[in-house]
Amino acid sequence: MTAKNVPAEVGPWAKEKLGALERYLDFYTKVFKNNKTYRTIYFDGFAGGGQAILRKQNQRNTVDYDLFNENSEEEEVEFIDGSPKIALSLPNPFDTYVFVDNNPNRIAQLTQLSEQYLDDRKVIIRSDDCESAIEWLLQQNIKIGTHRGVAFLDPFGAHLPWSSVSSLGKSRLFEVIINLPLDMAINRLLKRNNEIPKKWLMQLHSVFGQFDWHAEVYKQEIDLFEKTAVEKRSDAVERLLQLYLKMLRSEFTCVAKPKLIRNSKGHPLYYIIWAGQHSKGLQGAEYILGMSERLPTGPKGGRPR
Repeated sequence: MTAKNVPAEVGPWAKEKLGALERYLDFYTKVFKNNKTYRTIYFDGFAGGGQAILRKQNQRNTVDYDLFNENSEEEEVEFIDGSPKIALSLPNPFDTYVFVDNNPNRIAQLTQLSEQYLDDRKVIIRSDDCESAIEWLLQQNIKIGTHRGVAFLDPFGAHLPWSSVSSLGKSRLFEVIINLPLDMAINRLLKRNNEIPKKWLMQLHSVFGQFDWHAEVYKQEIDLFEKTAVEKRSDAVERLLQLYLKMLRSEFTCVAKPKLIRNSKGHPLYYIIWAGQHSKGLQGAEYILGMSERLPTGPKGGRPR
């Protein structure tokens, strides 16, 4: 396999995320199966190449900030379908698919994948960043009376601008499924002493927009010498999650309870969050995102921790 064709590498926890996505997209397209009023759109803002290499649980001891490793041995790895393949394989397809990635190798893989569906799927592939692609999407001839869609926003780190999410909400056309990497990426940018590099500050300002994330993370304390010191709050991650949910409620009518994804050692990584404009979508999202909490783990039907 050439370097150009090597898929991205993901941890075993990605199965849970992609499983939830597949179940929700199946639910969504069944709802619209016989609806002749709306044309449906699936938008994948960080699409990847359509397939991923599933990293073994004992392959690494820590979670890397960048989840990609182009050096995996082909004979030792397991491949799983990524979000583009999952969406294209639905029994009730969307009318239009828009896949976005700014990596030339991923674009080549997406192009190769889409060629398998030329007969019965309309696929648009954009070599672009998610923010610009959303601007392009909302400038197309799509209207609230004729179109509906789902936007899957699964950034590689803290790279999802709030302005883009807000634009999708204001359009009233799209539901969003967001991967919010609070522990995997965002919390790593938050220094305990508040001395955050400018580049990281720009990322945080982009993710949280005009909302005051800083007040949720840091507090002022008076030390023994009566000097004011800034300290990171012990519950900063939970406060940021609640802030983000508040942000979503400012643009979307309905926001589902977030689903926490953990790594193989039980450490929190990120939250999957659904937001939309209609209660039926909320009901489906909350049922699907809460499935793992209801599944029995043994003969006595205990719940997972």
